[in-house]
Amino acid sequence: MKNKPLLIYAALIVISLGSCLENNEDSLILSCEPETAHFGSFILRFYEGNPNQSAFRNPSRQEAVCWSDLTPIQISGQGTGNCGLGYEMFDNPFLGTSIVLGEDDPNDDYYKRVVEVMGIFACMDFSTRESFFNLFTPAQYGLAIDFEDFGNFVIGYFEDGIRYSSIGVPNSINNVTLSEIEERSINNADFVVATVRFSALLKAENGKYLKIENAEVRGRFFRMTPFGVEWED
Repeated sequence: MKNKPLLIYAALIVISLGSCLENNEDSLILSCEPETAHFGSFILRFYEGNPNQSAFRNPSRQEAVCWSDLTPIQISGQGTGNCGLGYEMFDNPFLGTSIVLGEDDPNDDYYKRVVEVMGIFACMDFSTRESFFNLFTPAQYGLAIDFEDFGNFVIGYFEDGIRYSSIGVPNSINNVTLSEIEERSINNADFVVATVRFSALLKAENGKYLKIENAEVRGRFFRMTPFGVEWED
């Protein structure tokens, strides 16, 4: 009986500590004022395992990020896919167009870390300006299950040699919202400027996870062309 007060005190400490840990995810405040027309803001939460499992509910690291298109940050557009058999006979039956946000690495020619927002579509959706522009409307889109889940988006992240992707990760409660869309053509390059808002769960090959939350990105989605093909317009 003499140990009872001590046990109660220890239990209260555990409960208090657990409460602090559970509220750890709410400790970040994201408040950004972009300095350029293209920008990105988001919260990054890294986990040792799937955060949907109780054992991994608390992030190992978290950060609120506000990026404008100013050195060392670059916000650009790129694409992937070849609409058939490509390098080493790997089949890419799609075209993907991406907004890429990268932080330059002063010790390397590549980025220190990268966030990629990619829309994946059937190849012929890029064949005319009209069909390309029609891909992007003020609406909600899903997060793709795989690279043939056309009309949806893939979120990627790279840091310290580790790549995270939303592909193959349950994201049914999340979506991608496009707004403030502008259609443009400059020097035979067609692109869409859009604001993209999303939250997504990503997984790396090493089994670690990343949550990107409250993301707001504005950049350009370029019209893509398969290698060796020229669209008529």
